[in-house]
Amino acid sequence: MINQPLREVRRLAEAEGRDPAGIDAILRINPTTESTVPEIADIILRTGDETDVDHVFVDFVHLANQGVDQTLELLRQTMELSR
Repeated sequence: MINQPLREVRRLAEAEGRDPAGIDAILRINPTTESTVPEIADIILRTGDETDVDHVFVDFVHLANQGVDQTLELLRQTMELSR
């Protein structure tokens, strides 16, 4: 679902004389309060294994109402599981 449109963008860039490798793709993940750390980590790992996406950004800002310490702990756990 992600790879074909990204390949097309890179193909079009090359057709216009641009370096297709210079076009990075970033997947943004917006976890909800129902999201689990293993689910988020799985998305990150699958993105690396199954897509041509270059970077992943997990936006924890929507969880900030849970408190900074808890949100930072979610971030730590996610990074640990997705390495």
